[in-house]
Amino acid sequence: MVPPLLACLAFWFAALPWLVPSHDPAMAAEAVVAPSPATADDKAQKALAAWLKHYRTGKMHLRPKTGWQVEKIDAKDSYAVKFGLAPKEGLGNPTWAGDLEVILEQVAKLDSPAAALDLLEIASTGIDANEYTREMAPHEVRAAGEKWLDRIIAQNSRDEIAKAARGDVKTEKGRLVALQVAGMRWLGRLREPAARTILPQQLVATDALLRVAAAESLGELADESTAPALIGSLEREASDLVLPAVAQATRKVFAKYLAKAPSKPAEAAPEANGDTAGGAKGGAEGPAEGASGAATKPPAAPPPVEAPESLRLAVRAAAKALGRCTWRSDLALVDLLDDFRGKEAVPALIGVLERFRDHPQDVQSGKLSGLLLHRTHELLVGMTGAIIPANQPDKWRALWEQEQDKIDVVQKRPTTGAGNTSAGDFCGIPVQGTRVLFVLDLSGSMNFAMKGADGANKAGSTRLDFAKRELLRAMDALAGNAQFNIITFNGNPKPVTWQKDMVPATDKNRERFRKYVNDLRADGGTNLWCALEEALKMKSVVYGDRYETNMDELFVLSDGAPSVGDVVDPQEILRLVRECNRFSKLRIHTVFISSAEPRERQPAPWMSITPERMMELMASQNGGKFVNL
Repeated sequence: MVPPLLACLAFWFAALPWLVPSHDPAMAAEAVVAPSPATADDKAQKALAAWLKHYRTGKMHLRPKTGWQVEKIDAKDSYAVKFGLAPKEGLGNPTWAGDLEVILEQVAKLDSPAAALDLLEIASTGIDANEYTREMAPHEVRAAGEKWLDRIIAQNSRDEIAKAARGDVKTEKGRLVALQVAGMRWLGRLREPAARTILPQQLVATDALLRVAAAESLGELADESTAPALIGSLEREASDLVLPAVAQATRKVFAKYLAKAPSKPAEAAPEANGDTAGGAKGGAEGPAEGASGAATKPPAAPPPVEAPESLRLAVRAAAKALGRCTWRSDLALVDLLDDFRGKEAVPALIGVLERFRDHPQDVQSGKLSGLLLHRTHELLVGMTGAIIPANQPDKWRALWEQEQDKIDVVQKRPTTGAGNTSAGDFCGIPVQGTRVLFVLDLSGSMNFAMKGADGANKAGSTRLDFAKRELLRAMDALAGNAQFNIITFNGNPKPVTWQKDMVPATDKNRERFRKYVNDLRADGGTNLWCALEEALKMKSVVYGDRYETNMDELFVLSDGAPSVGDVVDPQEILRLVRECNRFSKLRIHTVFISSAEPRERQPAPWMSITPERMMELMASQNGGKFVNL
């Protein structure tokens, strides 16, 4: 038995290190400053939960309900301030978005599995089944969540995200798919090792959104080892939402086998003194050009990398998939067949032309689009060199049956544009769709003279006169099986739609359209957003919503900056159009009538980019063409 005195001494010696201050200044400072993990978790994660609960009521606006000024919040309303994550005097960026940034940063610093799931919840915003208004800006909340989710470092936290991507986490009903999608997007962005097993498995998931996310993330991964899973998806996928994503991912996986174009002389030319990277004139390829200044010949294209058998199987699967869904999927498949041209794709492409001949009702319903007809014919001409019109598939079929052994498929090159698929145009942009919508600016400035770059008036007409002529010319050139409509806007809260629905391009409707256009008058401001919102049928900003409209081609003509309406910020307009058109695949062309006066070309105070640049980006981000007049 230990004597009582010895037991007492032993206790005090054991406690001595805790009673005596440390002689290590760093350790002492850490002991004073660092909060307990429980306290940190409680503050940051509870603040995020409170912010998210308020956000989901729909009463928290990250974007203005009207105009361009974002709503400011008081320090007393900030959840970051309430939970001690920000100073009591308030935020540096006193908005709901600024409040979220402060909270997410603190949650990310925890770097725990629970914190990772909280960030994943934010990164799934807009993917779930909740309703989201434009003012809630779910795409911005989602982007903020992804930004901080990508900063998670701890392996057990990253494992938790991968676990969520597999669907192995417990959550409320209706949230699991959204978390899985967010997790798979994370796997692809960061090219996580677990992606190579998780993503292919999700290509056979029941929910289409999971298959889309898996395909898109496999495209980000661009790993050839996942090709068999993508090929299997090409062979069986029947969703018009998923198949385009699978085709695009397949193109990315095999991108290294694309034929590389020779470098331009300017790209190969060395800097300043003309020396090559090796330091010698002319390098290993031979001497440089002499003093005559003759241009250096561009180097020959490198020999193509030998394609694997899996690429041939992918091309075959893509060719067989043509016609399984609608024109949206078929356009993506044709792009794949264009990248990796092979003779076995020719009969399938001819089959597309035959569908237009044999099933005109599919054009009327919107299952087929003139965009597909033009793209397919363009590829056939480019591959074979044959000049046969698109509306004569019998001749294409005969050519194939008689000459298939002699046809030497040509790799990518500009096509001749021959055949009768050449379309009429609107301001120089071909009109190739068969469900075409025009959006026309009727603001007061459209009454200004239509001037050229030299400032001279063009044919003594106004901008509106010019627009009317182009509209009527484009309408006259529409195919007989096409449908069309027009939306006009000025400074009023609502746009004006000529007809409630698309109308067939009959002689009667063309005459009605001609009279309507001739009677148009310009007046007021520029509420561009109201017209785009109507054209795109935007009701809720939710990831995966699509096909509210059955259009295939949209032409927008304007001459000024957005000045009135719910959204006037060009960047926000671009974000909304991209988000809404993500799956609809509507081809958007833009025409901007510039002012010759430099003063009028300057962006308004609320604009970070010029209206010309906004229109240019709108076209490039949505598969269209841009014309600046």
